[in-house]
Amino acid sequence: MSEIDDAKEWVQASENYESKNSDSLARAIDSQPEIAEKKEKINPGMPNQYALYSSGYTATTPTVKNLPAGVYDIQADNRCVYVVPAIPPSGLLLELPSMRSEEVIKTVDNFWNSEKDYKEGNEFVVGGATFKAGIMIYGPPGSGKSCTIKLVSKKLVERGGTVFFSSGHPATTMRWLEDFARVEPNRKCIVILEDIDSLIQNYGESQYLEMLDSAKTINNVLFIATTNYPEHLDPRIYNRPGRFSHVIKIGLPSAEARKAYLEAILKNLRDVDYIVDNSANFTIDHLTALVNAVYREKKDLHKEIERLRTLFRVPKSDGDRPQMGLHARD
Repeated sequence: MSEIDDAKEWVQASENYESKNSDSLARAIDSQPEIAEKKEKINPGMPNQYALYSSGYTATTPTVKNLPAGVYDIQADNRCVYVVPAIPPSGLLLELPSMRSEEVIKTVDNFWNSEKDYKEGNEFVVGGATFKAGIMIYGPPGSGKSCTIKLVSKKLVERGGTVFFSSGHPATTMRWLEDFARVEPNRKCIVILEDIDSLIQNYGESQYLEMLDSAKTINNVLFIATTNYPEHLDPRIYNRPGRFSHVIKIGLPSAEARKAYLEAILKNLRDVDYIVDNSANFTIDHLTALVNAVYREKKDLHKEIERLRTLFRVPKSDGDRPQMGLHARD
């Protein structure tokens, strides 16, 4: 599949969108948030220096000139919007064959490498364009979308950039991005909107439209959104390339990908071929659960494969029938 195929499937998904979903989402919280998301009193530390404030000075806590490269969660209290280091990802980060994670990484790398062409132009186009883009990643639960985000985040942090997870009100995210751009105007960042359909349900569609459109004035930012259910999204979220210029599907792992995953985490490979042959349509989450049950909890391999198929609904493969409102293609 190519990005063109993904785009066609994505558009077809919008046909399943029901207007009543739009009405219910529109009734979600559309007002600006109160900055106080936590009622408990926050102690930011003891003041030890002065900051310029209005026409005078105010005592403030220790400061840093640049935000350390890393992954952060955007938060807010009754004093300000701030970021805190996110919990580092656990486990292996693997780039599996035929999983299209490498396509997402390539798209991200290509965007970062085109900074000069955006800002200064080239022999074909004038400069002065806002250096901003958006990528929508979709696919069945457990297919590897979160792992792909971790891989992309790791690469940017290694280049000295920052990654911000946005799970609160979009106005809070926008306020942080504006402050970040003022303090470090040349710093690259990624904003992660994981399970964007759930975020929209919590905070309202219009708030995200406003955030994505307002961010056009901010340089050096890449939005990456994920969803398991594209048919739950109103087309207004994605039908303008200025919001999400790339739509990429990460489907179920192929036999090659399942084998590579098992060979990466198992020391004894005697059962790998059997598992691959009997795990069609298993997600990475299914395989992880299988490995934990059989090789850590010492359960029977054959029974566990059957149990997982019975207990957890295994998504249909792309070649079977439409899934998540999408018409499957080879």
